[in-house]
Amino acid sequence: MAYGSDIDALGNAHRYILSADANDSVGTNHGTNSGGVFTGVKICEDTTNSYLTDGVDDRIVLPSITTINNSAQSRKAVCGWFSATGIQNPPKNIYGEGDAAQSFRFILGWGNNLVFEVDSASFTLQVFGDTPLEVDRPYHLCMVFEGRGYGNEIRAYLDGVEQLNAEPTNRQPASATLTARSAGEFGDPAGIVAVGGTEVILLAPINGQYAQWAMFDGTNAVLTDTEIREELFEKGATPTVTITNQAGLDALADTVRANSPLCILVNVAGSISLSADNVTFDPSASIHVQYNGTGTLTWTNSNGANASIGSTTSSGTIVFTEDVTVSVTCLDATDGTPIEDALVYVVDSSAGVVINTLTNPSGIATGTFGYISDDVISSVSKVRKGTASPYYKTSPITGTIKSTGLTTTILMIGDE
Repeated sequence: MAYGSDIDALGNAHRYILSADANDSVGTNHGTNSGGVFTGVKICEDTTNSYLTDGVDDRIVLPSITTINNSAQSRKAVCGWFSATGIQNPPKNIYGEGDAAQSFRFILGWGNNLVFEVDSASFTLQVFGDTPLEVDRPYHLCMVFEGRGYGNEIRAYLDGVEQLNAEPTNRQPASATLTARSAGEFGDPAGIVAVGGTEVILLAPINGQYAQWAMFDGTNAVLTDTEIREELFEKGATPTVTITNQAGLDALADTVRANSPLCILVNVAGSISLSADNVTFDPSASIHVQYNGTGTLTWTNSNGANASIGSTTSSGTIVFTEDVTVSVTCLDATDGTPIEDALVYVVDSSAGVVINTLTNPSGIATGTFGYISDDVISSVSKVRKGTASPYYKTSPITGTIKSTGLTTTILMIGDE
């Protein structure tokens, strides 16, 4: 299903794709563009372009309607994709409704820091983003208001992760409704507004890019954490690179994947196993690996690879494993000398063969294990030297493979 349809399935009242015009794709509450252009780069799925505010007074004004602004609302939510092409120092308006007295607003400024703000006659409430927005990196923003008769809270999300630093800290409006406000606006507000209860003149972000903004009202506005993260963010994230096989992943060996909503998409319908060779990820990247198939993606981190944040957009599953070393050293029980050419056979608890090889001149045999959790090796694991003198009796191998691997020494008894 297309991303726009995924959004609409949640019951939004309005959706503005902002790829070619300011029209409402759900209803007829079409916006009016003034100054901005629809030539920004693609910043999310199910779009070709984005709306670009390339001047300080660019804006889209939405007609007043009860499901957005011109009635008291006990529950409402607004979400969408945004990217800035520069650092915003004086505060700028990403999207907002209302004036200096009552508002519902997304603000960017002070070095690209986010503020989610809701104002009314009885309260001013702000939620602060936990990280500055990186230039030219798309983000998904979402804010939910629930009045006192419902959740009595304001929730704000960045890339589907709830932001909890707020003033006041309880994020409670303690009001039954958010009173009626003036029209919704992307970019430069037409009038004077407020930030933190202080009147200011906000401008449009330079340059701001917008796509796939949706407005929710009433029951449908009470979005869950899962809906915001998985349906609204994860399904809309555009990958930096798409791979379909091991060769595609091998081409990324020894690279650091940049800060992105989605670093790598594995576009495979069925199950697949992939091994990443020293593919590491920027700590701020929101999704390391996304799998759009219906089977199981087994992703093995090897040689320092560190993928850990996964996403599935169908009914599939991702299993992250870590290559660890299993090492068996075989020594003569009488004098402690290494035993060369002893056959070491180690099997994990799922009957997977970890080692099936001869020891080297140092008496050592090694193998790798894809670690997910501690694994007690099978009782069939053993070592024997019976094909060339000196001969040694069969000895069992026991132990548990942990996150650091397994290193064990077997003292073997001669069998001459």
